Amino acid sequence: MLRRCCLFLLLLSCSWVFADSKTSPKTPAQGKGNQLPVTTSSTLARTDFEAAMQNFEQYRLNESLQFLRAATKSDPKFAQAFIMIAKISKDPAEQAEARQQAKRLAPEASPGEQLLILWLAGAQEDNYLPAIAAMNDLLAKYPRDARLAFLAGDWLTLQERYHQAAIVLEHALSIVPNYPAVLNDLGYTYAFDGDFEKAFAAMDRYVALLPDEPNPHDSYGELLRMDGKFEAALEQYRVSVRMDPNFGSELGVADTLALMGKEQDARAEYGRAIVFAGSQGEKIQYELQSALTWIREGNHKQAEKALAEAAKHAHAAGQARLEAEAHRILGMYQPNFKFASKELQAAEFALQEPHEISVTDRNEEQARILQVEATRSAEGEDLSSAAKAVSELEAMAGKSRSQVIQLCYHGAAGATLVAQGKYAEAISHLQEDSADPLSMRLLWRAYNSTGAAADAQSVASKLASLNVPTVEQALVVPQFRARLVSQARQP
Repeated sequence: MLRRCCLFLLLLSCSWVFADSKTSPKTPAQGKGNQLPVTTSSTLARTDFEAAMQNFEQYRLNESLQFLRAATKSDPKFAQAFIMIAKISKDPAEQAEARQQAKRLAPEASPGEQLLILWLAGAQEDNYLPAIAAMNDLLAKYPRDARLAFLAGDWLTLQERYHQAAIVLEHALSIVPNYPAVLNDLGYTYAFDGDFEKAFAAMDRYVALLPDEPNPHDSYGELLRMDGKFEAALEQYRVSVRMDPNFGSELGVADTLALMGKEQDARAEYGRAIVFAGSQGEKIQYELQSALTWIREGNHKQAEKALAEAAKHAHAAGQARLEAEAHRILGMYQPNFKFASKELQAAEFALQEPHEISVTDRNEEQARILQVEATRSAEGEDLSSAAKAVSELEAMAGKSRSQVIQLCYHGAAGATLVAQGKYAEAISHLQEDSADPLSMRLLWRAYNSTGAAADAQSVASKLASLNVPTVEQALVVPQFRARLVSQARQP
């Protein structure tokens, strides 16, 4: 199946106009007419909006939301402020209401803002084709708007389109060479592509530009952790915590300790992170992260208890996606296939409950559930159920350009083919989902089974060095590392 790269042709062929600029590192200064308009009748609303954007660039998301909410109170017709609330908020109800307000007010906004709303609203409503087209049109319309390029690069990074993200972000840096937020995102794109030398160079510049802000240290800590430099990562995270205990870097400390195997210490740090969480959604997400420590310890009883509690809290808070995620993780972790199936059914039921949730969040979580259903069914030799889940995913992938849905389909198809011993056919699917630890392990197996020893070794090295605080990593990587060590000791 074709990947979404074809949708970015306009983005990649766009004729950028470069400009020299000497600006403050916190605010990209650009000439009038060169940047996306901000349509509001209120001077106060405009001031609050700019403060919101500066906080957004420093990853102070709660503060950004406060300024955006204030801006919409000063000007209830401020469409751009509403769509940014929809983008940033982790409250599904607030997100939905702000998105609808932005769409309703769009005809009164400028043509550029209408494109922005079409892009960001479409991305939340699983209308990716018109959304990406709007983003491309917007970038072509304002090729010298560094902030707009940052927004696009940031979004592409979240979509795991790292090559395209780097192109857009590097363009933004050519306009504003000392743009901190762009350097931050570039560091991530380089790291996700495995180029840590360039990633750390970007982070060094980022920290130098904003030495007194917590996010540069938080981001540096995350990239150091990805590269397996745990002690250095903890040092950076703790600098961030000392600067601002409310910023959220306790989570980074906890995730790092968990990956180091210090699960009890990690749980204590997650507890502290929950105290400083800025929303119910964040608190529940931290609970889920904490539950993974029990999985890493192999304590089934405590893992089930912690995940069940997180699901209960998510249900009470109306967080359908997080409730479904908690049950899905239980479905991945349960050794008994029958019990795992019940948890996956509970995850599907959570998505059907009358809680507010965006179309994209619902569809993408449904795809994740189906991938687990296919994988667990294939492992349990229930190939009929596995094929049914793969078929449903294929249909979803044919209708949606969501990266998550596309990868879930390929991962599920590859797992089912491996279970059937069709290794050569599985490889092309698993290569598409080669950043997921479960698919990486299957790809390693498929390469070995087809005699592709060099490719198997390459995947094994990548998998063994994967340091991300996810359930997939917890379920696969520690055991895989132990297996490699055991094999290396054999005569």
